[in-house]
Formats: sequence, C-alpha cells, structure tokens
Amino acid sequence: MRGLPAWMIGVLVVLAVILLTVGWDERHEAGPVPFIMGIVFALFALGAVGGRLRGEFH
Repeated sequence: MRGLPAWMIGVLVVLAVILLTVGWDERHEAGPVPFIMGIVFALFALGAVGGRLRGEFH
C-alpha cells in the first residue's frame, strides 16, 4: 500500500477529531454512528501515519 500524502493524513486527523467531539457531545440525539465513524477515521489515520513512518510511501 502506498502512503497517503501528508495533507490527506491531516484532513483525516481533523475529520476524526470533529467526528469524535461532535459524536460524543450529540450521542443522545444523533446516536452512536458519528462517534463510531470518528473511531474508524482515527484508526485509518493512525494506520496511514504508521505507513509513512515505516517508509511504505516509496
């Protein structure tokens, strides 16, 4: 798997943070889906950062 560009990883991190904070604050009205999606995006972003650090972006 090729590594994602740094700007995409940054967007993923920002999106994960937004989904986690809004999902947690609005969990009683929106349900657990935004929070779960935030966790999924955060895990994907961590995997992308790990791939960049291991050197898989070549």
